[in-house]
Amino acid sequence: MIRNFLFHRVNPKRDALWDPMDVSLFDKCVKHISNKYETILFEELAFSDNINTANRYATIMFDDGFKDNMEYAIPILEKYRCKASFYVVTDCIDKNIPTWTFILEFLFQFSENEDLILDFEFLLPELRIKKLVGKEAKLNYVKKLKPFLKKLSDHERDKVINCITASFSDVELPRIMMNWDDLKEIQNAGHYIGSHTLSHQMLGTMSNSTEIKNELLGSGNRIKEMLGYFPLTISYPVGSYNETTKKIAQETGYKIGLAVKQNIFNPQKDDMFEIPRIELYNESWFKTKLRISNTLENIKSLIRYR
Repeated sequence: MIRNFLFHRVNPKRDALWDPMDVSLFDKCVKHISNKYETILFEELAFSDNINTANRYATIMFDDGFKDNMEYAIPILEKYRCKASFYVVTDCIDKNIPTWTFILEFLFQFSENEDLILDFEFLLPELRIKKLVGKEAKLNYVKKLKPFLKKLSDHERDKVINCITASFSDVELPRIMMNWDDLKEIQNAGHYIGSHTLSHQMLGTMSNSTEIKNELLGSGNRIKEMLGYFPLTISYPVGSYNETTKKIAQETGYKIGLAVKQNIFNPQKDDMFEIPRIELYNESWFKTKLRISNTLENIKSLIRYR
């Protein structure tokens, strides 16, 4: 049984919609995890004889490739002598633009524009709008829109995002992604760099196999070009995948596929292309410890099946 812990951003600055984990909380997490388990790179453990050692290991993983990983997370990892795996969106690294999930919420928070015509027939009636007046209305709207977008096909979602980007063009996006020099430095320090696709598309919502392959192969080849190896691991953006995703991932050269699932990995039962990870958030230390021990998920399971 292996506990794979997933993080995204670590930052002292707060965000009303997608709050990064506070630096002090991340310190507590790494200290607690490293005291309770032997931390190791999943890529080192996956094909070793030690993978079946019960409840001994934990891994630390980051998705996306945000710059604050290097600024705030790496020093804490070094403090506790832990190595981590970083799964990056290569287009975001190349262009220094955030993922579409970040951009969506950032635009709704900071645009001064109020006209936004979203009248697509595939949207729910309450999501079809022509105007949003005031910041509160924008925040409330995007809180409903974002989870719905995750259910759409990639082409439908792109239409909505392109429309929002054009309407909220008064906002300058922040330059908050790592670059290849950062990743080389992280790699040289003993951490692992893997793939989080080319452009952060939700792979399980894509129907075109050629486009899926481009997301997977394009990212892997870019990492090989810049860091010298084709990555073992693909981390599925937003935890979205299906059997087609898994098949193409294997065909393009990956050996490991990472999901989310909020559960512990059992190497004797779980598919190597559906590795579960426990995502940790910026919340109370009490609740975070419940997530780390998997107690919270066990409680939820008991409630669901009563």
